[in-house]
Amino acid sequence: MATKRSPLVADGAMGTYFSTLTGLPTSECERSNLTCPEVIASIHRSYRNAGARLLRTNTFSANTRALELPLDKVLSIVRAGYGIAVAEAGSGCRTAADIGPIYTDGDETADPTEEYCAIADAFAACGADCFLFETFAEARPLLPVFAHIKEQNPNAEIMISFSLGPDGRSRSGIPLARLLKDLEPYRSLLGVVGLNCGCGPTHLYSHAAVLCAWAKRYGIATAVLPNAGYPSMEHQRTVFNTSPAYFAEKTAQIAALGVDMLGGCCGTTPDHIAHLARALKTPISPTSPAAPPDPPACVRLPNPFEQKLSGEKFLIAAELDPPYGADVTKLITASHRLKDAGVDFATVSDSPMARAKLDSVVCAARIRRDTGLEVLPHLCCRDKNVNALRATLLAARCEGIHAILAVTGDHVPEADRGYVKPVFNVSSIKLMELISRMNADVFSSSPLLAGGALNPAVSNPDGELLRVQRKIEAGARFFLTQPVFEEKGLELIDRVRALGAQVLVGIMPLVSYRNASYMSNEVPGIHVPDQYLARFSPNMTREEGAQTGMQIAVEIARFARPHADGFYLMTPFNRADITCGIVEILRQERLL
Repeated sequence: MATKRSPLVADGAMGTYFSTLTGLPTSECERSNLTCPEVIASIHRSYRNAGARLLRTNTFSANTRALELPLDKVLSIVRAGYGIAVAEAGSGCRTAADIGPIYTDGDETADPTEEYCAIADAFAACGADCFLFETFAEARPLLPVFAHIKEQNPNAEIMISFSLGPDGRSRSGIPLARLLKDLEPYRSLLGVVGLNCGCGPTHLYSHAAVLCAWAKRYGIATAVLPNAGYPSMEHQRTVFNTSPAYFAEKTAQIAALGVDMLGGCCGTTPDHIAHLARALKTPISPTSPAAPPDPPACVRLPNPFEQKLSGEKFLIAAELDPPYGADVTKLITASHRLKDAGVDFATVSDSPMARAKLDSVVCAARIRRDTGLEVLPHLCCRDKNVNALRATLLAARCEGIHAILAVTGDHVPEADRGYVKPVFNVSSIKLMELISRMNADVFSSSPLLAGGALNPAVSNPDGELLRVQRKIEAGARFFLTQPVFEEKGLELIDRVRALGAQVLVGIMPLVSYRNASYMSNEVPGIHVPDQYLARFSPNMTREEGAQTGMQIAVEIARFARPHADGFYLMTPFNRADITCGIVEILRQERLL
């Protein structure tokens, strides 16, 4: 039987092995290119002596975000890292300029392209012609960087390696088949496509089979670098207990798929690589990698929320605020009243002002089950990472929820920051992209609709319109606005509707003098005009305040009606009586 030549052996982990040797946290690893280069050199030397014939520079986290250093200092670390690796590689061993992800922590305005290019240029100035972009969740942010490298050196070899979980999805929720398909228009720029990190060799085997089947069609080389296994925490330290022999046995099996390069990632050591190099000396019987299965035929199920948006009816949404406790009795009573009044759906806020309340999706699901009222839970990015957001979306769809309002979320008050840690792993736009990807995958038979927030009163409407355009590109189908009190901003709403998105204009019925003053002076982004404030008095009764607020809300509805696809009523304190009263007046005036 014919055998395939053995794959090129790459090195193993740098960060976790550095931490094991020195007792220092992995955050000190790249800095050590300058502070203790002899330690880094000894690690490279150990991997080469173990049989590695490709060394990755100790620069995976060498960027301004990860190291919290200015760019000139980062580039010094990059240059030093490349010099150390080249010196230890010697002849007969390749050096790859290693570049890891630059995380922007949900900052929608941040674009790391310039920094990626600066890092690549620093490597190139040192003589690098092999660039490995590893542990990425998607390729899109790197495409201009690849083009830049090729413009500088057409002969440069570019390798990209994705990190997948055991479920075959990246941390952005993108399945491997989608990652590879997105690469196809740019494959001429790439020399190697690979997988690393995320999971151990057993799980990575099945993903490698999909990768190899794809790569074979296009003649692209492949690389697979699994973790040693899965870590545990011992005395506040990450520990990998997988034996080198087991790692080598399982990783060597991947070679039979036709992989061109094998090595190790987190938790691996020179001992793991030495065992792997010995295992790969045994002749490999080639196997035909399994082609990715064709997706099953999908039958779209009706989406009641989408049917409402697609109809001719002018829509009415009413916001409900979850309780601080677990008792939803009053909320359910209010929901029944809203449904009886003809409200199309209730929105459920997600811990506004960063004060923890009953989970918005759980609350919305309870409302829908108990009342049959269609619901739109808000989902903010402040408190959850991508894993938690994905899990919440799965829970929402499991509960029969058909739409999500994706919002970035209010910031945590400074007084709470020592205890409450904001996440902001992604922004609202990235959350919409996640929903779109899940709609093409796990929700293909019944997609979730994504909506977004719109502030028509911003000082820079052109900038807000640009954000809206990005949200639409990410999958937003409709928008709910911040409360409107003046005709200023209606032009921006018209511009958004001209893009094909539906807009429900926000109307906040004020209920008392105290409420009106508070909203105008203490809530960010809301300004109540003096003409409305003057109509409230501290001496008003509860009923008088409610009547005044209803009158103002109807007046706003009259001038906003031609610019809206619906109204979004945000009545404070879950006052369903006020919301229902406004709906009745609007119906009498034929505004609905």
